[in-house]
Amino acid sequence: MPKFMSSHSVPAGAMKREQVDQMAQAAQSDGTVRPYRSFLNLAEGKVFCVMEAPNKEALAGWFKKMSMPCDYIIPVELEGEQGTIKNT
Repeated sequence: MPKFMSSHSVPAGAMKREQVDQMAQAAQSDGTVRPYRSFLNLAEGKVFCVMEAPNKEALAGWFKKMSMPCDYIIPVELEGEQGTIKNT
């Protein structure tokens, strides 16, 4: 399944850890999207996710269902880890 990167901005401090845990659990049990990796700074109100989905629209719909504002969603073309780059 293709991977997508997404960026999310929420008011600083507005999102709580419990909400993050609920959203993560929802993604784990969803039949359409699959969580891959997330980076969050709740104090700054910034969330970056890498998730798998059949397409961009499906992922956008999932974020909308979760009431998670989304700045952008873009497909991942290359993935790097510890200095090694590979095609996705």
